[in-house]
Order: sequence, then C-alpha cells, then structure tokens
Amino acid sequence: MMRTKPRALRVKTMLVSVFTALTLVGCSSIPTSSPVGHIEDDSGDAGANNARIPDGPEPGDSPSDIVRGFLRAGAGAGNNFSVARSFLTEGEAQKWSPQESVSVLPNGTDPDSLNVGTTSDQKTMSISPPVVGLVDSSGVYNSTEPGTRSTMEFSLRQENGEWRISSAPDGLLISQTDFQTIFLNYSLQFFTSDYSYLVPDSRWFLRSSSTPTVLMNELLSGPAPYLSGAVITSIPDGAKLSDSDSNVVTIENGVANVALGPQNPAPSDREKGLIRQQIATTLQVIPSISAIDLSIGGQTVPASLQPKTDTSVQVDGPPVVLADDHLSRVSGTTVAKVENSPNLKKAKASDPAVSLDDSLYVYLADDGKQLMRLKSDAVDATPILKGTKLVRPSIDRFNTTWTGEAENKGELKAIGRDGKSSTVAADFLNGRQLIDIEVSRDGTRIVLLSRHKGEPDRLDVVGIPRDKAGNPSGHVSETPIEVGANFHEIKDVSWAGSTSLVALAAEEGESAQPFRIGVTGPAEQLGEVSDGSRIAGGVDGRSILVTGADGALYSYNSNAWQKLVDVEAKDPSYPG
Repeated sequence: MMRTKPRALRVKTMLVSVFTALTLVGCSSIPTSSPVGHIEDDSGDAGANNARIPDGPEPGDSPSDIVRGFLRAGAGAGNNFSVARSFLTEGEAQKWSPQESVSVLPNGTDPDSLNVGTTSDQKTMSISPPVVGLVDSSGVYNSTEPGTRSTMEFSLRQENGEWRISSAPDGLLISQTDFQTIFLNYSLQFFTSDYSYLVPDSRWFLRSSSTPTVLMNELLSGPAPYLSGAVITSIPDGAKLSDSDSNVVTIENGVANVALGPQNPAPSDREKGLIRQQIATTLQVIPSISAIDLSIGGQTVPASLQPKTDTSVQVDGPPVVLADDHLSRVSGTTVAKVENSPNLKKAKASDPAVSLDDSLYVYLADDGKQLMRLKSDAVDATPILKGTKLVRPSIDRFNTTWTGEAENKGELKAIGRDGKSSTVAADFLNGRQLIDIEVSRDGTRIVLLSRHKGEPDRLDVVGIPRDKAGNPSGHVSETPIEVGANFHEIKDVSWAGSTSLVALAAEEGESAQPFRIGVTGPAEQLGEVSDGSRIAGGVDGRSILVTGADGALYSYNSNAWQKLVDVEAKDPSYPG
C-alpha cells in the first residue's frame, strides 16, 4: 500500500483536508534515471491514447528545471508515473504516492507558468499554485473557493552528479486539460430506498487497465459521505474481491470476471441479482467491458437473476411556466395555458412546479407567504403552507413538495400528497439565506442554494434519507458536498440529469451565465444569455431553458441558445 507522508500536499482552505493514500495502481518496477519512451495503454478507452507523454530529465538540468519537469510529468500516468519518478532520487521514487490526491489548476494555468521559490543553496524549493478542484482519495471531486492555493515544498540533492528531488509532496498537480484527458468520470451505482432506481455516485479515476478493480473496491466500500442514508447497497458489509483471483477484476474477450468471497449468511437469489445489477451497471460504462461474470463464494451468479432497474427517472411532460397570468406549459416554440389554471394576476404568484405524473401543480402566492397547490382534476387551488418568505418549491417523485423559509433556521418543509407538513432538519443552513431548493428526480438528493453576507453564494448537494415507503426522515445527511465553489454569485440552479446541475453563475466581477456543473466535477459554460434570471434543466441535460428579466424565453439546442419568438414567460421548471 502506498504511504501517506507528513509533508503531503496541504491546501489552505477550511473545506479541504489532507487526503489519505489512494491505491489505484499497483506498484511496478520504477526507473529512476532515464526517461521513458512510448507508453502503451491497455485500458480499452480510446481517449487514453490522447494523453501527453512527458519528457524526463536531461543531463545538467538545474534544480528549477527538475521541479518544473516533475510537475509537468504528472500528466503522464503510464507505467505507474515512471517519467515523474525519474525526477526523484531512487529512494523517493519508491515512496512517492502520486494518487493520494489530485489538485486541478485553473483554466489557462499550467505548471510551467508557476513561480518557483528557491533557497540560496537551491536545495529547497516551494510553490503556491492556485487550485480550482481537488479529487480526494476516493475519487470524489471537490470544487474550491475562489483564491484557494496549495502549498508544495520540495527538497533536492545531487545523485550520480545530477539534481534530483529527495522529498516531494504526494499527489498530482495538473491542468484542467490534462485532468480531463487522463482522468474520467465514472459512476458507482447504488439503489434508492425502495429499489426502484439506481443512483449514480460520481467519481474520477485514471483511465487505466486497473480501473475496473478500482471501481469494484470503491463500490464495495459504499457511497460517498454526502449520500449517507439516502441510498442503499445490496452488497453486504465486509464483502471483498476473492483472494483466489488476486483481488483484481480481470477482463477476457470483453467479459469482466468479478469474484467475491463467501458471504455469511449466504444471499438469496433476489439479493444475488441485486448485487449483480449494481456491479454490472457500474462496470459496463468501461468501453472494454460488454458483460460480467460474477461469482460469490465460488458460485456463479447467472444473468437471469439480475432484475431490470431504471437508471434514471423519465421526464415526459413539458416544463411549466407562468405566462399571461396563468400556469402554462412550454411545448416546442409555443406556450399553452394549463386547462384548470386560475387567473393569477392578483395572486402575486411565482415559482410554479409540476409533479412527474402531471397530477399536481404548486406555486407561491402573496409574494411567497403562501404555498398553493392545484390538483389536475380540481377546480380551485388550495393553500398547503404559510410562511414569511418561502422559496421556490420542488416536487419529488413521491409527490412530496419541498420548500423552506428564505431566512433559514436550519430546516426545510416537506408537504406530502395528503397535505401533511413535516420539518426536515438541515443544520448547515442555520443563519443563512436560502435562495432555492431542487430535489433530484430520483428523490435521493437535494441541492440547496444559499448565501451569507460577505461570502460567495453556496450550492450544497446532500442526501435525503427515506424509509421504504419514500417518506423523508427528520433530517438530511449531515455531510453535504459543496458544488460550484469557484463561483462568487449563483442566481439559480436546477438538476439536469442524474450527475449534473445547471446554474446561472458568475465569478467575481462578471455577469451570471449558464453553466453545467458536475455534482462532483468541474463546471462548463454553456454559451451566453443576456440578463438571465431563471434556469431549468431536463433529465438529459440538454433540454435547458433560461428566462430573461424581461420575460424572454431561451432554449438550449445544438450547443446554442435560441430565443422563442413572441413568447413571454417566467420561472420555468421541468416536472419533478
């Protein structure tokens, strides 16, 4: 196992701690003096062949050349980072743990552009690079707050007449381009509490022949902390890859061979099928894998036991908006009034939402003091919650409506289809201003947009523990993950698929624009929309709407924004 050193990469932010060792790639023989030529990749991932092969050290390189070369070589993962190790002394090359953590530089920044501080004897060097993202030891990507920097210190000495690094911080420091070339986003699969859907747990790992084994070990370890209590696994605690197969997943002719050790008590056929489904759905995103062969305690688990569970909740209905003082639905380039919608001109209405089955509409009235609900077969809307200033409601797949007070005391409100209201604790919101909430369509997670005076706006994604009937417990998970921390302002947010959000966001001093943000991953700008006020994303992440402050409605199609002519609407929201 790779070590964790006391001098490991230190990141100066309250939200990130030093990471523990990550054992993704087994150790092999390590060259320490000469550079390595072409590196063959056998991951089965065509994208891995695009990885840059870095240069090793040259005779006569200065200490500064050696440090910069070492940092550049972090983009070359071949042969267990053999090129990067060639910049280290023989002893340090054996100890250095490259994948303890991954620090991602901002766009336009690479190791060559960093200032390297050095002592007069050139034996100690340090750099303080800016960092926009950190991948922890389990592959979870955490965005960092604006201005975050790491501190990296190096010690050097001469070995065989050439400068080499005798002490290097564990972990990698790479550009965003290199990160998205040599790392890939994978999803571990877990179940909703009622086993109706598979829920992705997004992680980042090297494109490597060892990736199937890494994914299996992380799957056996359970979900990320922010999903605690919100998803379940069919795999018993303590389950491990079988010793008889050297604790690895092997691939032969496109078939991944996964051998789990014996389990006590032995799983039922139903439990075996669920275990097989979790494993198969997790592994079959790897291009080189077309099927799996699973055994538990030496006994084969046939594919016939594997159930068919949906991996996402389908959104069949069009988005709802407020248009011409009525609840309306967007259909193509037109907007049509909901048949039984009341006239909302005097209601001071805003923020409509519609259930996945189109049976319920909700909206805020009286400037957010009342939450109203309209059933599709009813004549009139009825109030289901009163408040001081409620935020935009969201309806989950159980037809529970979620909202909360803007001036928040660490709690959310959940109103069931029967009209019964319950309080769900979210302690980390206490004292913050809640701006928006959106429940994921599978009902396992909720994204919360909040702000506090003098601080950047904050997006937290956190799991919703539920019972088997789908009722939320009295609190959300206690370990939210902060998303999109690089932004200073976030005006609005929406789910756009199972692993992504869309948001109107901006860095300090800039105007808010539409971005797609991975729940654990970097952000990607989606063009520009002038003066956007609200954003809504569909299940596929491509059906995105933005409304402008003047009521203009824009649709994102073919990587471009198109204005819907002669349409004026506000507050768009897709079902769920």
